[in-house]
Amino acid sequence: MKTFCFITAAFLLSVICVAQDAQVVVFKHELRWTDETKFPNYFLSPEVRDSVFKDTKLELMNYLKVPDVKLPENVAYNIVNGFGKQKVELPKAVSGNDPVIGIFSFITRATTGYAILWNLNIVIKQNNKIILEKEVSHELEYFNVSGYVTSQQWMSANEFQEIFIRLVKEALGVLPSSDEKIIVGSMEAEEEEARALLYQPVRHLLKINGGWKSAGNFSALLESATDTMLNFHFKDGWTTEFAKPTMSSILSTLFTDVTGVDLLYDQPVINQKKGTLFFSDGQKFGIKLKWIEIETRSVKSEEEVATRISEPLTAELYDDKEQAGYFLYTRQEIVHATDKTKEKFNVFTGYQKENTLGIELIRRIEGALYTRPISAEYNENQGIIEVRSGDELLGVMVVQNCNPENRSIGNVSVSKNKRFISSSGQGIGKPSMENDKSVEWFPVYFSGTSSDDSRKICIETLICLFFGIGNM
Repeated sequence: MKTFCFITAAFLLSVICVAQDAQVVVFKHELRWTDETKFPNYFLSPEVRDSVFKDTKLELMNYLKVPDVKLPENVAYNIVNGFGKQKVELPKAVSGNDPVIGIFSFITRATTGYAILWNLNIVIKQNNKIILEKEVSHELEYFNVSGYVTSQQWMSANEFQEIFIRLVKEALGVLPSSDEKIIVGSMEAEEEEARALLYQPVRHLLKINGGWKSAGNFSALLESATDTMLNFHFKDGWTTEFAKPTMSSILSTLFTDVTGVDLLYDQPVINQKKGTLFFSDGQKFGIKLKWIEIETRSVKSEEEVATRISEPLTAELYDDKEQAGYFLYTRQEIVHATDKTKEKFNVFTGYQKENTLGIELIRRIEGALYTRPISAEYNENQGIIEVRSGDELLGVMVVQNCNPENRSIGNVSVSKNKRFISSSGQGIGKPSMENDKSVEWFPVYFSGTSSDDSRKICIETLICLFFGIGNM
């Protein structure tokens, strides 16, 4: 009986000794040389934070063989500008028999080049000794060049969680660590988003060679699975004298509605830019952008006048016979703010928003073409352009270059080793469509019930949007 009691007591004592609680004393996430347009601070979302905490806690409990792991209320967050380095250290005051843990997450652009790395360090200390100190690091590679040359968001909240927990498991040895690149995003996911917007969507390819995104000369084809639907090219500048404008009053009203600024019909034009779109059937289509000089008078004195140049741009559209339409180009930044969002100044980037759930850049035109209302909106953060006539969705363009032999968007390219981003100069003549390696391919979806005229208006509206983007 005494022997049984001794064994029982020894067993209970061992259980008590083992059944320690562990505590995460540092849980930090940092960005370096990148921003929240590409990598939102998803830890500001309670759902994301709680899910990551739950999974991380289970992995730590299994690793340490403890009944519980205490976590902080929130994740510490910091944006590192310039040449700052990741700091991986536990507070010096931490001591005791229970395990203490530090988790350090660091998304950074490479010091040389444009590659993006995600480093995760886990440090565990017990009885004043480091029992684990492990770093894992992976390059995050966006599946398309758009991730490097636009403000494309790289991953969803779910993808962020999945990668974070993968890194935790690698650091704890649950999964083997490696130097494998983690590919984020996919063409299929982007195109599925476009297809979901349309009734009976039909895929086409818009093939472009030239500076379409910088309002330069370019050539293009719109191809279905079986045929070339449109063949056209764009030239910077007038090639013919189009009709005089006839819609100044309408355009002035639209400008006032959008900006709140009363625009006079004869407002001084400080600058203008012209371009011509040519179709293979002989049709010509002219675009004239205008920058307007606006006067603002002081309420204190009629003599104090400030002048500024209009933003957005106004534009007039022409065919061979008459003025065919007009549009207004606007640019908007949408900040998905939280109660922790703030604006800070630094010497490298100027003022920047911090602690957001993402920042979207929206480029938009609104107006009319051939008496039909038109609009086009490019959500650069999502990589999608929607073209509408009133409430009707005419088409959706996926701004992801799917040509496997070309690594550019609008003639801005990324080298294969991601060391350089370069821009090709604008050619004087009409770019050739013969060499596939110099041509960008973009999926464009139309409804299965769309007409030839509807698809052509959609393409003309897209060109107007491109011309606005390139000049602002």
